Amino acid sequence: MQTRRINFTEKAIAAIEAPSQQENKITYYDEGSKDGLMLVVTYGGAKTYYFYMKFKGRPIQKKIGRACDMKVVEARAKAHELREMANQGDNPTGGGKEDYLKMTLKEFYETQYKPRHSLVHKQPKSIQKDDCMMRNNLKQYHLTKMADITRAEVERLHADTVKKTSLYTANRVITLLKHMYRLACEWGDRKPYYNPVDGVKKLKEKSRERFLQPEELQRFFTALREEPNEQFRNFVLLALFLGQRRSNILSMRWENVMLTDKENANVYFPITKNGESQRIPLSEQAYELLKHMQEQSEGATKGWVFPSATYSDKRKSKSGHVEDFHRPWYALLKRADIEDLRIHDLRRTFGSYQAMLGVGDFILGKALGDKTFAAVKVYARLNMDPVRDSIQRATDKMMGFFSEK
Repeated sequence: MQTRRINFTEKAIAAIEAPSQQENKITYYDEGSKDGLMLVVTYGGAKTYYFYMKFKGRPIQKKIGRACDMKVVEARAKAHELREMANQGDNPTGGGKEDYLKMTLKEFYETQYKPRHSLVHKQPKSIQKDDCMMRNNLKQYHLTKMADITRAEVERLHADTVKKTSLYTANRVITLLKHMYRLACEWGDRKPYYNPVDGVKKLKEKSRERFLQPEELQRFFTALREEPNEQFRNFVLLALFLGQRRSNILSMRWENVMLTDKENANVYFPITKNGESQRIPLSEQAYELLKHMQEQSEGATKGWVFPSATYSDKRKSKSGHVEDFHRPWYALLKRADIEDLRIHDLRRTFGSYQAMLGVGDFILGKALGDKTFAAVKVYARLNMDPVRDSIQRATDKMMGFFSEK
């Protein structure tokens, strides 16, 4: 069978002559479309449009219609529709939806779960964590078909991960695995439903309650005064003043810091862990610190508040801003003689001192940008004044230890 390539037009299709009986049929591929449209012309003169592609590594072909019954633009539109169906994982030949559980775990994650779910619905750091779990914790099942993984194997995986890492990681691994199976069955419309993670109980996690105690704050601030790295010192203070997550503070940009009006000064965080934007009013201390930092940056109005080039001229991060302050943090704790304190505990310290002052969950949730408070979910807006007042009082309470000797 001969094959040729032409640009499909009504005139070009009409001009195609039927092949001889000896040639039987000729296939023409459309150069004007990238969706896999072709035309088969038989020796009897019939001209029929088909869609073709490789689906899951196998060549497939589906009849679209006769050229005498449809225009080229209609044939191209149908070919594009079938291509989109294939991109979503459905078999364009009408053979039903793909049974994703016949894929290996790695194949499903890379070709379906990540592009169709993670990249659409998850934050970059969450995707990185999923990639890490696939690479480190689920490697032994990369080449195993999902339908062949049993509940007993999942239970062993959970127990082994606890021993090798932690119960927190083990719980996250089976949570990821369970969600992958749920979507595989949902997307493939698979019946009967199969999920080997169902019934595997996660271990009870103890929520961390660590924050800087009153007797620790004085030592902490004394050690912070001696900190030679001004950028790190500013970061620690802002973490206490704002009560925001480390990633939010390190990725702050000057264009989102509003300092023109002291009474209404605020910082806007366009992307947070909970997927929502957040605007935080500034206490006087936070305002003065950011004003000083801006002046030190020669009145910067754009760019990163914590550019990585300032922190280390030898290594600039891909993001352009500082990614972590692990080394100076541990050095600070050693000087302050404080144990078991994480950078994230500064956020908890901020919230704890607000709670000590009798701040309600509604105001506290708004100040922290935490979706776990039901009231925050109900109201889309809140007057900034009570939030600013709670932030100011909590900051004053903490900073009272700064002046003590």
